[in-house]
Amino acid sequence: MTPGIDDLCNDILDRHHAYLHQALPLIHAQLVHLSEDHPLRIAALGEARMVFEDLTHQLLSHLAKEENLLFTALDALAKADREGTRLPALPFPTVLHPIRMMEAEHARILVAMDRLRQITGGFIARQGAPDEWQECLSELEALDADLRLHLRVENEVLFPLALEVERSLL
Repeated sequence: MTPGIDDLCNDILDRHHAYLHQALPLIHAQLVHLSEDHPLRIAALGEARMVFEDLTHQLLSHLAKEENLLFTALDALAKADREGTRLPALPFPTVLHPIRMMEAEHARILVAMDRLRQITGGFIARQGAPDEWQECLSELEALDADLRLHLRVENEVLFPLALEVERSLL
């Protein structure tokens, strides 16, 4: 049985959003610590920290929109679909508009992750780099993998399903 929109939203929230809310401040703290303790020993550190801070800003804004607006609307669509009722009143004419905005933000987020990957040499520390830098790079690599899966699930599964359900309720 195919999961419903609300099931997918809850899985994304429980798995990916919760991970991001936990991982982002931890990685930031690692980068700050490294900047204070090893600023000259890690060539990519300053730029990596700057790109990561921009990425974090993008992600927190993005998560807030999904959690407080889009996913709430998708839950309402799922409920209407389950109960066989009409299209519920939504804060926008169609879910297509916020979905397209989220997809555009996903693309910008991936550009930032690609930049982090490039800056850090594929999340691999140079020989002689502090162990803390390798740990940070491992965390960044895990973040990259989770984000790519998260965004793929939204773009390729959740969003098409939501548009299909919305069309069926018209």
